Amino acid sequence: MALISCRECNGSVSTEAVACPHCGAPQQRPVPPPLPVQPKEEKIYFDNAVAVTTTRVIVGETTYALRNMTSVSMTYTPPRIFGALLLLAFGGLLLLGGFVSIHTNAPAPIGVYLIGGAMVIGAILMMVTAKTSYHVIMSSASGEIHALTSKKKDYIERVVFSINEAIAKHQPA
Repeated sequence: MALISCRECNGSVSTEAVACPHCGAPQQRPVPPPLPVQPKEEKIYFDNAVAVTTTRVIVGETTYALRNMTSVSMTYTPPRIFGALLLLAFGGLLLLGGFVSIHTNAPAPIGVYLIGGAMVIGAILMMVTAKTSYHVIMSSASGEIHALTSKKKDYIERVVFSINEAIAKHQPA
């Protein structure tokens, strides 16, 4: 409760008083400031997994507020082929060992060639089918988060572009 001056007699009047206790003049209650107008939420991008609007980003069942975001970017993780390289090396050594035993007049069992060949073919298939993973990285004052991962680079680029557009539209003019 604060005290203000009466408009009529300049006496001290409580801000909660309906009338001045000195002269009886009605007192106006201060009008609270209007609530800030919430910006209209506009859809920028939408698919089965991601929704980007001018106020938030929804990835799966997680919602991120744009007002907390400072930047968004794309990064990638190269495919892991170390296991495939090991398999290729062991398969190659097995095949080489089988061929060396032929020159010593002691033929290697057929299983050596089958297993070695299968290892080499399997390793080559693993390396050919290995794909790079692309990630959406969202940054805020509290740190970075990997919000979305996909093997499709153009999809991640579209999502990053949409979030950047939303951040730009969210900034006050």
